[in-house]
Amino acid sequence: MAGSVLSGAERDRRLLERIRDLHGSLAPDLAWLARTVGEEVPRPDILRDLGERLADLGADLITRADELDAEVRAGLPEHGWLPEAGARRRALAVAHQVGPHPLRCGPIFLAVCGAACFPFYGTDPTGRTARHEQCEKCLHVH
Repeated sequence: MAGSVLSGAERDRRLLERIRDLHGSLAPDLAWLARTVGEEVPRPDILRDLGERLADLGADLITRADELDAEVRAGLPEHGWLPEAGARRRALAVAHQVGPHPLRCGPIFLAVCGAACFPFYGTDPTGRTARHEQCEKCLHVH
């Protein structure tokens, strides 16, 4: 379909299909490449075909990861401080810096120091919410 815009789910499905196709063809391709290496010189057509497939898929995976990363960052406060996941109730929670490109691990974000953080925050720079103590490691990282 020329000109059609794919949804994120459809693009993810197509990426998965490409990965599965590569997985299915990789063993025979590597066996063929190994045979040519055993000869004098590997065949350039084999190297080019495999390299182009890997590069194209890799570029598309990186593009999709950047899009998903932007979606994750759009839902975070600009200051990047999130409270530690699993902090005890009524105790002063520790806030961690999730950084400019936070990693999402299910419903939890991973902070720069490696702590798991809730995807909502309590350290509002305007003072509208209670502040949390800030992680010493995170204060020195960024």
